[in-house]
Amino acid sequence: MIRPLRLTTRFSSLALRRCYSVQPPNPIRTNTIQSLHEKYLKGIPITVSTAHDYITSQWVHDSNCDAILVGDSLAMTALGYDSTTDISFNEFKYHIQSVCRAQGPSMVMVDMPFGSFESSIQMGIANAIDIMKLSSNVASVKVETGPHTKDTYTIGFIKELCSRGIPVVGHCGLTPQRSHSLGGFKVQGNKRIEDITVLCETAKKLEEAGCWAILLECVPHKVANYITSNISIPVIGIGAGPGCSGQVLVIADMLGMTQKSLPRFVKQYGQLHSNAQDALKEYMKEVQESTFPNKEMHTFKIKEDLWKSFLDDVNKNNNANNPN
Repeated sequence: MIRPLRLTTRFSSLALRRCYSVQPPNPIRTNTIQSLHEKYLKGIPITVSTAHDYITSQWVHDSNCDAILVGDSLAMTALGYDSTTDISFNEFKYHIQSVCRAQGPSMVMVDMPFGSFESSIQMGIANAIDIMKLSSNVASVKVETGPHTKDTYTIGFIKELCSRGIPVVGHCGLTPQRSHSLGGFKVQGNKRIEDITVLCETAKKLEEAGCWAILLECVPHKVANYITSNISIPVIGIGAGPGCSGQVLVIADMLGMTQKSLPRFVKQYGQLHSNAQDALKEYMKEVQESTFPNKEMHTFKIKEDLWKSFLDDVNKNNNANNPN
């Protein structure tokens, strides 16, 4: 009788080690709408930062921030425009692609800039699809909407997006794209009962339209608390106080990348503009004093025999060309 071959324990473990000795790297686990909603349900504040290019995006990823917002605020903070409405759609898409080249866990959501959806529902849907197709890293679009009593179009547009499976963050309160109709960059819902009521109703209608989250900008913290408590989706605040489900800040403001005046609600966590100025001045000083580059630290060497051979060749050529 032929007995079946049995592997010894020692041989089996050795074979397994050989088979699995090369392991693929662990993939980066990216945050999703679902994972952010789970944090919301647990009462864990959601952290969001804007980013406007590959470098700032990688900073946000490396900090393990929950989400990145590619906001049209980059028109003013990174490109020098006077308003968020000045940037073209094509120019904005260039920045989306740059942000999405960075790799990390932060979920990416993207503004629909002014002019990308106002002309018609169909044009807006096509542009939203265009944004989502720029990169598989884009998880959601964000749409600014005015008070529902005046801006019935945008609520309807958001419904159309959500009905097509395009995730949407609704943005209400201070909406920079509509700053002219709002009388400038001013706190919203702080003057009349009617304004507070309409703001609360607008937030509720965004939820009913299918938004998975709301960005609430520049409103009194009590109003923001009330809205957060009366809807069942995350409320990301900016200038809306600590009672929201999470917070977002513009990275250029947060890190002190410019010397522009800042809104009241911004806290600076860095002074990159000052640090950069100091570094550049030190660089200029060392160049002018000939202390940079340092020959031992910052240059490349060549073997002496090779260099000697090169000089000998130069001398021979010079002598051949100048026999006298």
